[in-house]
Amino acid sequence: MKLVSIVGLGYIGLPTAILAAQSGYKVSGFDINKDRVEKINLGDPTIIEPGINQRLYAVLGNKSFQATCELQEADCFVIAVPTPFKDSSKKADLSYVFDAGKNIARKLKHGNLVILESTVPVGTTVKLAQLLQQESGLKLGLDFCVAHCPERVLPGRIFQELVENDRVIGGTCYHASDLAKNFYSKFTKGKLYLTNDKTAEMVKLVENSSRDIQIALANSIDMMCSKAGISSNEVIEFANKHPRVNILKPSCGVGGHCIAVDPWFLIEGFRAESKLLRQARDINDKKPYIVLDSVFSRIKLLKKQGVTNPRISVLGLTFKPDVDDLRESPALKIALELNKVSDLAVCEPNIKESQLKSIGFDNIMTMPESVEWADIVLILVAHSEFMAIKKLDLKDKDIIDSCGLLYAIDKAKFNIFVQGAKKLECEI
Repeated sequence: MKLVSIVGLGYIGLPTAILAAQSGYKVSGFDINKDRVEKINLGDPTIIEPGINQRLYAVLGNKSFQATCELQEADCFVIAVPTPFKDSSKKADLSYVFDAGKNIARKLKHGNLVILESTVPVGTTVKLAQLLQQESGLKLGLDFCVAHCPERVLPGRIFQELVENDRVIGGTCYHASDLAKNFYSKFTKGKLYLTNDKTAEMVKLVENSSRDIQIALANSIDMMCSKAGISSNEVIEFANKHPRVNILKPSCGVGGHCIAVDPWFLIEGFRAESKLLRQARDINDKKPYIVLDSVFSRIKLLKKQGVTNPRISVLGLTFKPDVDDLRESPALKIALELNKVSDLAVCEPNIKESQLKSIGFDNIMTMPESVEWADIVLILVAHSEFMAIKKLDLKDKDIIDSCGLLYAIDKAKFNIFVQGAKKLECEI
C-alpha cells in the first residue's frame, strides 16, 4: 500500500491523514465541505489540537498530503465520517458512512482495502462491505477487503494516542485484518489486536458505555452529597484513597462525539440487555437540567434580595476542558437555555468569538471581565485558563461550581482564594 485516501477530515480524519503522510504514505484527504478543504490546503486545520499546525504545514510542504473535494483512487480507503443521531429517537444516522461507501465503490479496484474507523452499531461493517460489493461489482474477500478499526483517542492528545494506543482491528475476513494491521503498523507503536468486525464494533461501544456508567455514578454521588449538604468532591477524593476505588469527577453532564452517543447504539440494538446503560444515560442527560434548576433557584433568591435582573457569567462551553469541541456539550446546552431568559455573558477561551456569536451569544467577555460584571458566576468547564480565578475578587459573587474547579485549585488554601463568596458548589 502506497496511496491512502482518508474520507472525512474532521477531528479524527485529518490527524490520521497527517500522521499517515508523515509515515511515508501518499495521502489524499476527501471531504464534501469545500470551505474546510480550501482552508486545510492553505495550512488552516480548522480544528484545535496540539502540534497539528506544524504537522499540517510539513505534509503540505513535501506534497505527501493534499485535501480535495474529489475522491482519489487509492490502495487503502479509511472512512472517518460522523455517525450522529437521526433524530430524538437516538438511533444512529449511518447515511454518512454509506454515502462514503458509495463514493469509494466508484473508485474501488482489485486489491483495495477499505477501513471503517467511524463508531457504528454492531453489524454496520458487514453492511458497508455488502454495499461496496453491490455498487462496485467486485467480490468481497477476493477483489477487495473491508475491516473495522475504531479510533481510540482523546482530544488534546490525538497525535500521541494515535501512535501509542493499542488498537483493535476487526476484519470481515482474516486477510482484511492482516492488511489493516500492515497499514496501521507504519505509524502505530501500540499493540494491534486482530478479531472479527462485529467484535471490534462491540469493543468500541462497550468502552464508551463503561465510561458513561462511571460518570453516572459520579453524578449520582454529587446529587446525593448535595442533598446531604456535604462536598461531593471531598467524598470522592477520600473514597479514592481506597486502593481499589477510582471514582471519576462529577460534572454538568456528558458530551462529546463518543460517550454521550455510543451507548445509544447498544441500547438500539440490544434493548432488553442494556437497561443499565439506559439508566446511566438518563442520569447523565438529566444533569444539565439539575444545574439549570440550581441557577434558577439562585436567580429567584437574588430577586427577593432586590437584584432586579441578576447577571450570569458562564465559564466554559465545550464538552470537556481545554478543547474546542462543542459536540453534544452539556455546558453549551445550559448556556443556551440561560441565554433565553437571563442577562448572560459567556467566556470560552477555546472558541473563536465569531463562532460564539453565530451560535447566538452576543455578550462575550474574558474571565476577569465576566466575573466582575456578574452577580452569579457559573463554572461549567474546568479549562486550565480558569485556574486564574483564584486571583480575582470574588467577594459578594454568587458562585455555582458544577465541575469542581475551585476545589481542585488548592484544597489547602481553597477558602482563602474564595473568601467572601456566598456559594461554592452546585446546590442540586
